[in-house]
Amino acid sequence: MIPGIASRRWRVLAPAFLASAAMVLSACTPSGGSATPQSDPDRPLLVWSDSTRQPGFEQFKKAHPNVKMKIETYDTSALLTKIQLFNRTGKGHPDVIFSPLPTHAASLSSKLFDFAEPLDHLVPASVQQGFGSANDTCKIDGKLVCLKNDLAQSVLWYNKPLMDRWGYEIPTTWQEYADLGRRVAKDHPGTIIGSAGGQFVYYDFLYSSGCPLQTVTGPGAVHINTKDPKCTRVTKLLDPLIKSGAVSRHGPFDPEMIKLSKKGKVLMMPGASWYGDFLFKPAASFATPNGKIAAAPYPKWQGESKNYSGATGGGIYVVSKRSANKKGAAAVAQWMATANKYQANAPTYPAYGPAAKAWGAKHASDTFYATDPFPVLQKQANLINPAEKPTVYEVDAAITSTLVAKVRAGGKLADGMADLQTQLIQLAQSTGYTVN
Repeated sequence: MIPGIASRRWRVLAPAFLASAAMVLSACTPSGGSATPQSDPDRPLLVWSDSTRQPGFEQFKKAHPNVKMKIETYDTSALLTKIQLFNRTGKGHPDVIFSPLPTHAASLSSKLFDFAEPLDHLVPASVQQGFGSANDTCKIDGKLVCLKNDLAQSVLWYNKPLMDRWGYEIPTTWQEYADLGRRVAKDHPGTIIGSAGGQFVYYDFLYSSGCPLQTVTGPGAVHINTKDPKCTRVTKLLDPLIKSGAVSRHGPFDPEMIKLSKKGKVLMMPGASWYGDFLFKPAASFATPNGKIAAAPYPKWQGESKNYSGATGGGIYVVSKRSANKKGAAAVAQWMATANKYQANAPTYPAYGPAAKAWGAKHASDTFYATDPFPVLQKQANLINPAEKPTVYEVDAAITSTLVAKVRAGGKLADGMADLQTQLIQLAQSTGYTVN
């Protein structure tokens, strides 16, 4: 289980979300009967959390005994349907929500759900500055509609002893990555340097490249173009590596990948910041021995000035605009996102800069890693490609049914791009976007 964005759960959530969004759109029901109650700073707070964040909320409650609050865990896949129901009945809205899906920033602030209270004036400017660029995906139409809990920036994970033994250097460009793949396929057949058989191929490669699949160009408008050079350079890079076997046709959490890892056949893996603790380390996953895994900066595309990464996840805190105690609700969200007492021991990389440093101190002495990964993770946290933004529609199901399906069937990523274009345009238009 991966906190917030478990791979299996991620696959389940996307179709569930699409079903609920379609239902909402077909109903075309305005959010009537949901007027904001009279402000009451003493009103008890209702908090909705996943099980991973629940101990943090409990920690806040214990540290603030004067704050009356009730903490409930909920089914994330049913969130939007429930908000729609609450809007109809005018009651039941939670005051604070934690969602593991960053796209909920767009959904909950849209007219369809009309839930998210802007936090620009509820969270001090000095605190907002501490997030750096981490809250950029929480800014919808110029308003701060959520606070990021964690970041999932991509880095280049690699087996350091194996790289040293075989005399390979860490690639700093994607061209060098391709060259390394060709050498590995020739000299060490069966060893891999990446994976393309899961929906993560979007976050690890297409997102980081800036391929426009969720490029928001204005309120209610997106640009989608799988023929863009920033998309085709990814397929041109990966398809030959997939064919040679240097990049696997399986997803990173597939049993076949676990077998490869336990045979020492995973030399390198571009992937999220949480791959170290939740893919390579667990006994039920790769179970990599101590002192082998290290992190390197993401490679740069030719002609680019920055080595952007993607972002596979990154949960958010959202405050309800129907809360009678918005100030109290915002204080809970702020504490959860920024307090060292909680974030220093959080499972994933904190979005708030000072909290990330406290979290990094823990990893500095973690003997699992061959070298301290925090300096790389910290630098890459500021390099998540800003081209893509949260949209009301999810891309995972479309990626899986097109690109991933082609690769897993023995074909090429490039063969699925036209179908991906068609599906994403339909998705975007079905959720109210104008596609340009």
